[in-house]
Amino acid sequence: MLTILGVVIAVAVVLAVDLANQSAQRAFDRSMLEVAGAATHQILGPAEGFDERHYRDLRLAGWRDLAPVVEGALRLESGETVYLLGVDPLAEDPFREAASGFGSIPVQRLMTEPGTVLVPPEWLQRQGIDGESTLRARGAAGLHRLTALPAPAGAAQGQIWVADIATAQMLLDRAGRLDRIDVRLDRGGRAEDLKAQLPPGLELIAVGARDAAARELAQAFRINLTAMSLLALLIAVFLVYNTQTFSVLRRLQVLGSLHLVGVGRGQVVGVVLFEAFLVGLIGTVLGTLFGIWLAQGLVGQVARTVSDHFFTVAVTAVEPRPLALAAVLALGLGLTVLAALAPALEAAGSRGMGASGRAAVERRARNLTGYLFATGLLGLLAGAWIAALGLGGLVGGFVALFLMITGFLLLLPRLLALALRWLGGPVADRFDSPLPRLAGRSLERSLSRSGPAVVALTLALAAAIGVSVLVGSFRVSVADWLGQTLTSDVYLVSAGPAAARSSSRLPGDWADTVRQWPEVASVSTATTLETPSGLGVIDLFLLSPHADWLDHLPLVSGAAPDLDARLRESDAVLITEGFAAHHALDLGDRIEIATPQGRRSFDVAGIYRDYSNPSGTVLMRAERYDPGSAREFASMGLRAAEGVTVEALEARLDAWAREQDRPALVTLPETIEAESLAIFDRTFAITHLLRLITLFVAFVAILSALVALQMERAREYAVLRSTGLLPAGVGQLVFLQGGLLGLYAALAAIPLGLSMGWVLIEVINREAFGWRMDVLLPGMPLVENVALGIGAALLASIYPAWRLARMPLVPALRVQA
Repeated sequence: MLTILGVVIAVAVVLAVDLANQSAQRAFDRSMLEVAGAATHQILGPAEGFDERHYRDLRLAGWRDLAPVVEGALRLESGETVYLLGVDPLAEDPFREAASGFGSIPVQRLMTEPGTVLVPPEWLQRQGIDGESTLRARGAAGLHRLTALPAPAGAAQGQIWVADIATAQMLLDRAGRLDRIDVRLDRGGRAEDLKAQLPPGLELIAVGARDAAARELAQAFRINLTAMSLLALLIAVFLVYNTQTFSVLRRLQVLGSLHLVGVGRGQVVGVVLFEAFLVGLIGTVLGTLFGIWLAQGLVGQVARTVSDHFFTVAVTAVEPRPLALAAVLALGLGLTVLAALAPALEAAGSRGMGASGRAAVERRARNLTGYLFATGLLGLLAGAWIAALGLGGLVGGFVALFLMITGFLLLLPRLLALALRWLGGPVADRFDSPLPRLAGRSLERSLSRSGPAVVALTLALAAAIGVSVLVGSFRVSVADWLGQTLTSDVYLVSAGPAAARSSSRLPGDWADTVRQWPEVASVSTATTLETPSGLGVIDLFLLSPHADWLDHLPLVSGAAPDLDARLRESDAVLITEGFAAHHALDLGDRIEIATPQGRRSFDVAGIYRDYSNPSGTVLMRAERYDPGSAREFASMGLRAAEGVTVEALEARLDAWAREQDRPALVTLPETIEAESLAIFDRTFAITHLLRLITLFVAFVAILSALVALQMERAREYAVLRSTGLLPAGVGQLVFLQGGLLGLYAALAAIPLGLSMGWVLIEVINREAFGWRMDVLLPGMPLVENVALGIGAALLASIYPAWRLARMPLVPALRVQA
């Protein structure tokens, strides 16, 4: 039963993470198909859009496979945000799935009735709406009444709503402007011909260039989750080994007796392995069913995290793939049979009732610890060497982590034997009670049982410590970064949701108006644009900052007294650590960036720390991007003048914002920090869940090891009972053994867990996202994990202690040592 439970948990975790990852990826692929469709390229311009006459001119010039697009986001009265895709129904059919069913609806309604949109039928069903409905939604142009028509079958899914381009321009306040033009080109040199005909300010970009970075980063996130799930599978191997050993011990007399009737060693091995195969098959099938159920809960968490950091996905269902199910079946069965191989060989070596081969087995186990120690030392050094030199990128980081974990775990049996020998000797001499000596020597003589249990618990506790180091260090770094960068007293942000290429913005003259208030000491504005560059489409952060902004910016390199003047007076930019890592850039390198005046080359003047965008950001002074214009902005920060309270400034700004025609929200830096940390906590919620599952698997492993140990030493306990040891003393002995194993595992997990945390932060995290952070040693989590290790071992000792206290003495005494 314990074997089946271990296989069920391990298979379920691996399958659930794989299904959740793949479902989120397929949702992203569907979103890309619905948004970009069959387009091979896109014509992009300034983030605020470009004149729609350019589309007309290109069509008249003979370019027919074009489709204009206006895209943005709407916020419904319920607070839900949906993506609006504005298209030309007459030009759309060759391009995207979202327009594939236009022929089955009255297209004239979309083109002639303002506010008419196609809504995914799934969304209407969730709202309990049957057929056409009237809704209210807020876009960049304010609150609007919409007529929602069910989209045809096969049209847009999830969160994508479709409207005629004129309706989208009205809702998103983009009259006469386009966000992009989708282009379908055949192979060959037609792309260069089209580029030559584009007016200044427009760029032809391959579709894959826009989402490649997001795909790469999201893949790194999924790799991290998969590695965590495989860790649970590795612990389950120890569990299967212990439980199969337990199963063999229960039938040792029967298996040994088979030799007396002529059954060969190979046949005994075959029987045990076939039994393990059947158990693994049952556990894998049950684990598959449990994993599909668990994936239903994980897929929402994975999708939420991916949407928070990379791209918006709408996924509500898990779609099991036959290949994934077959892989999990092979993995579960293969590991179960492999883990049962050693117990099977042990069973084949038994020689009938009362077989005394255990002493020889334990001698071989003790001799094997020397070879394992040498191998582990080599693996540990190899992993540390790969991690220190940063070889192999992200994959190399995981290889280094695996070598370090495996190498360290191979050291533990030898060190455990030495510790138990020391405990049963010099330490036990200092106690009046014989229990410490008995506990230490008994565990040392059963190293083949106690060793794997300690390894499983150590691995689980080390994983918990490593995750605690990563999450704790990351959270403190993010909190410090927010404290450094949120330097205004009050912030004003758009109440509209973020659009696809340009966030919902506020008028540029608002900053000039607020700057004149006597309550305001200074004003800063900021906005993020998605703009073409020589490195593909990048996120450009335009900033009109406070005078002392560089004093608060966490610069990693490039700090200089004239840095602000250089950024203000010349074509120079700052880039984030992540951007520098992903594009292999350093100080002095140049980036070609598209601006309203055309493409210009900018010098990298500095690199700074930023955790807001995993793909990285380029920071530019707003006046360098578009000199002489009061650009719209996404957020505005205000500092209170001397003698003015933050509450008074907040009240004044809130009252003023309510009178304006653009919806805006007033918020405080504390609120922004709280929301940012909430996103952070959601990101790592799934890792905490996997950690708990891993600890549970380790608990079951140590429970099975202790039960096997007590069964194997039943005669010793019977002798002790017969010579005067009370049942309570037997229980104390069992609890002492469990506590010693738990204490050893907890102490051994500390250096391994801290090393895992260092590799996760300094190697894997840096390779995946380019972020740097300070490694912080967790105080309380270390204490908690030591207590957890001892507590888990003591809890696992309850059943063996109860069983031994009620063990019949006569049958146990008849068993030969």
